[in-house]
Amino acid sequence: MQRKQTLSEIVTDRIKNYISDQQCQPGDRLPTEKEIIDMLGVSRTAVREALKSLQSQGIIEIRQGVGIFVKEVHLRGYFKNISPFLKFDETKFKELVDTRLVLELGAIELAINHYDLNKIKQMEKWNELIYHKAKLGEKPKNEDLYFHKALFESTCNETYIQLSSIISDYFQANQLEEVVDIEEYENSYKEHKLVIEYMIKKDKVNAKEAMRNHISHLYHLLGD
Repeated sequence: MQRKQTLSEIVTDRIKNYISDQQCQPGDRLPTEKEIIDMLGVSRTAVREALKSLQSQGIIEIRQGVGIFVKEVHLRGYFKNISPFLKFDETKFKELVDTRLVLELGAIELAINHYDLNKIKQMEKWNELIYHKAKLGEKPKNEDLYFHKALFESTCNETYIQLSSIISDYFQANQLEEVVDIEEYENSYKEHKLVIEYMIKKDKVNAKEAMRNHISHLYHLLGD
């Protein structure tokens, strides 16, 4: 049974929706605390808790005596800051799959160029955990995410790793695993295994093709 949202959590979501609907940009001024209270018809306590939460997430900045502002975006923590401005729909989903595909194919290229067998073995470790957890009837969502993070780690490129986290965090936040069943995770294990085998052989062409085949299944989740 899903936990019921608290009033402050509902207010937090409403403010995020306002930022998205109004197409606010970093640096834009938001309504005052009193205006938010009047707009949503909720208590001052609920609004203050919501604003505190949004500030801790890095989404807004409260300047005492000045106002409430959408916070400036920086690369570190980028996803956390931009998420309220993005609406998750079919078009956005496809764009993210396209972006993820480019990043992961690039990761394979870099990982083979900077060949480190120990880092590739980390991918193998997480993939085996995906298999064992799926066999127990549990969705290995974290293990699947860590597999892909291990791929990016194997590039030995810190900037690339930071950029890739934007995509993995966004997929995680939108709870993609809710529409992925156990059988699909078992198939992922087999597809991952192929990617690893080709990477160990330094076969870029087939490793990329195996990854392309693996990620292409995501398009089918929306009926394509």
